[in-house]
This record gives sequence, structure tokens and C-alpha cells, in this order.
Amino acid sequence: MDDESDVRVDEDLDRGAFVLRVDGVEAGRADVRRRRGDAPAIVLVHTEVDEAYAGRGLAGRVVRAVFDAARAEGVAVVPRCPYAQRWLRSHPEYLVDVPPRDRAELGLSEPQTEEAS
Repeated sequence: MDDESDVRVDEDLDRGAFVLRVDGVEAGRADVRRRRGDAPAIVLVHTEVDEAYAGRGLAGRVVRAVFDAARAEGVAVVPRCPYAQRWLRSHPEYLVDVPPRDRAELGLSEPQTEEAS
């Protein structure tokens, strides 16, 4: 993959996944479930990138796409996927999108506030 590669992540509702494509070829995905009801959320279950595309930061792009889609919809994200939990440690600005109860259950940090900076 080079700087000219076309990288896209789109939600495929039928598959329950956010699908990563590089130059039109499926290269990975994040499997999700939609939690409905009083506390709607996107539950991120599993993230996977094809070995041929490994080491290029693409798994992080898929996880970020899930969080960005959730923000656009105004719903939370519950990162059950171990990779997504690790990703949050280096992207703490997204911790606010994880409900407090789920953050505690998953052992995630509390989001930093402006005053704490």
C-alpha cells in the first residue's frame, strides 16, 4: 500500500460489519452488533485485517471509523474487541464515547477533561 492507495471503510448492515477496502479490494473488517433500546450502542466485537495488509495501521482506521460513525449517529461504542481496547489507550479522546459502566467493566481509563490537562 502506498500514499496513492484508496482506503475506505463502509458499514455493511447485512453483514453486521464495517468493511475495509484498499483499492476496492476487501482487506479487513470490524464485526459489530447494534444494541437497541434505552442505551443504544455499537458493540465492537472483533477487528481483523488480512495478513497481506498487516502493519499499515489499517486496523486502527477501521476502529476509528466505527467510533466516528457512532458519534455521527449519537450512540455509544462498547469495545469488546481486545484490539479496540488497546487502540483506545493511544486514542483517549474516544473514551468519552464508551459508557461509564462499560469502561469500568472493561478496565478502561476515565476520559480526560479539559480541566485535568
